[in-house]
Amino acid sequence: MKPVYWMLLAHGELPSDYKSRAREVRLEILRYARKTGSLEELIDNRLDDLPEELQRIVRGLLEQATPMALLWSELREQGAKVISVHDLAYPERLKKSLKGSTPPILYVLGEENVLQAKRSISIIGSRNALPEAKKIARHAGEYFGREDYVVVTGMARGVDQEAVKGALQVGGKVVGVLPFGILSRKDLIPLIREYHEDIFGGRLTLISDLFPKASWKAQYAMARNRLVVGLSEAVLVVQSGLKESLGKDNKKHQSGTWNAVEQAHRMGKRVYVVDLPLEGNRSLIKQGLGIPLPIQDEGPRFSVVEDQMGMEHFQLQQRQSQDKAGMPEANLKGFQPPLFERELPPQSPTSSDKHKRHPNPSKTFASTPSDEATAKKSRKKAKKKSE
Repeated sequence: MKPVYWMLLAHGELPSDYKSRAREVRLEILRYARKTGSLEELIDNRLDDLPEELQRIVRGLLEQATPMALLWSELREQGAKVISVHDLAYPERLKKSLKGSTPPILYVLGEENVLQAKRSISIIGSRNALPEAKKIARHAGEYFGREDYVVVTGMARGVDQEAVKGALQVGGKVVGVLPFGILSRKDLIPLIREYHEDIFGGRLTLISDLFPKASWKAQYAMARNRLVVGLSEAVLVVQSGLKESLGKDNKKHQSGTWNAVEQAHRMGKRVYVVDLPLEGNRSLIKQGLGIPLPIQDEGPRFSVVEDQMGMEHFQLQQRQSQDKAGMPEANLKGFQPPLFERELPPQSPTSSDKHKRHPNPSKTFASTPSDEATAKKSRKKAKKKSE
């Protein structure tokens, strides 16, 4: 792999008359690269196979190779890696989730193998979370980290950071999707200071698809939601505001959590919402955008989420076994669309149970050992049967 070629494809400046359709042009070059076997083969040996218009564009990108090579050198010095969409290390779940919108490259700081984890869940919520929501987020991170799920977050303050700390505290693994470039010093340094042992110890992996030196912007914070959700099997919402609210500048602002939920539905992901007595959470549940996760004496029953996800895995394995045996083709809408194939309609989440809410969600949540042990035994039995 030649990282500089991929960085040029992702971030190189196009002629001004192509800027309005920059994404389409880059995807078209990538399609030709797939036909020839690789981007490197296309640029080094098969450039004349491109239409004349694309040849001009690629040659223009190659003129920017020197500054991009210096940037690649800086990335290597900082221990960051570049993974192209053609690499085996590129997360398969992300390709299936985003289809034609898959980023051509990811910048990775930390252990890259975690991106291929079979079990992962996004834990998301408000930056300005209430104390009880923070407790639930940390408890969720602990629970799923202990159960060998990779916890995926956007690394924002509030719910995100509490989920990260909870997972790391129990020896779990975390993927943090950054809303800035992986070489943006003013944005990255505070995270490195706080989490350097976890990053270099293989427990926390930071990723970004942005230009390496891009600084934080509100639009990047919203755009990273597609990666947070796309890397996960399911999404857990701890606290959300309403879809739109009036900011201090008297302008309407869209909730980032709400945006992530909408993206999850477009990808066919299951969404769970902690049933706190909050306007945003209740609105998501009322509109059918999330399966309510009730609060009981010991807090939310996260085992319910795991059991439902485990059942989906078991059903998928059964369908795949039937396919191999020559049985009628299984319907795998949410699992099979590869890169650049047409988009399939999202699956709507279903809720089979309606539970009673605990009247006092602000209490400290502690796990109940007997309940969790019973649930764990049940899951182990189901796993043995599926094997």
